[in-house]
Amino acid sequence: MPWPMRGKDPADAGFTLVEVLVSLAIIGMVLTAVSTFFVRSMVITKLEGARQGAVQVAATAMEQLRSVPGALALSWLTDHAAAETVPVGAQTYTKTWDVPPLTALIAATVHVTWTSSACTGRRCEFSATTLISTANTEPVFDPATMP
Repeated sequence: MPWPMRGKDPADAGFTLVEVLVSLAIIGMVLTAVSTFFVRSMVITKLEGARQGAVQVAATAMEQLRSVPGALALSWLTDHAAAETVPVGAQTYTKTWDVPPLTALIAATVHVTWTSSACTGRRCEFSATTLISTANTEPVFDPATMP
């Protein structure tokens, strides 16, 4: 009997059960890897957003300190040394200042902390430091006096 009259060729009967199961296993592994990637990227995006908020809190605090005359900077730091809660969006930050000893240049450091499950011990921290001159007059650079 010629080929078209016999019906379907047994080789074209479709996929076997083993082929279907192997393809489902491969698709499952690929989807698991992709979903893990997306979940992790969402966690990292949330952490980076919170870190950006901490940078904003620290930058605002530094600008407040820089607006104070240098001779009054240490007393300003002493007045603002206590922990202060600062809300930014849905995240709450705690801002603290280190109070350095009085010298010609004081190193003012602001610490911003917040809680997140993405950080070690569920506590994240960002710090920023600047040098403040406590002199009443601004230093002047004179190239003629340089060796």
